[in-house]
Amino acid sequence: MKHLVRILLVILFLVPGLAMAEELAEVAVEVVASELPTQPVTWAQLATIGGASMATMLIVQILKLPLDKVWKIPTRIIVFVIAFIVLILATYFTTGLDASTALLTVINAVIVALTAMGGYELTFAKLEKK
Repeated sequence: MKHLVRILLVILFLVPGLAMAEELAEVAVEVVASELPTQPVTWAQLATIGGASMATMLIVQILKLPLDKVWKIPTRIIVFVIAFIVLILATYFTTGLDASTALLTVINAVIVALTAMGGYELTFAKLEKK
């Protein structure tokens, strides 16, 4: 008898909750789908620390091997230069470039380079060690 009461309580309380959860999940999928970007990457996204770090890390991974075959440039310098170029271009195309933003871009490029190198350690370095 106790088991029957428990089963009835579960049905009474969980089934409406499951139906509501399913409806909420459908609404959430519709909201997320409607907010998907139409472009893969925009200049505004590249002007952020996260966007510039992502772009820097990927560009360095593409260029690192060919550059190592030709010149033995330390990877940290390559990372900083690419971070600086990405930020200069993103700043130029979003807010415009002047002397003060160019100087600030140098500092931001250091932050982006360090973030990209940390991201590399968390992702690609683990793959290379295996």
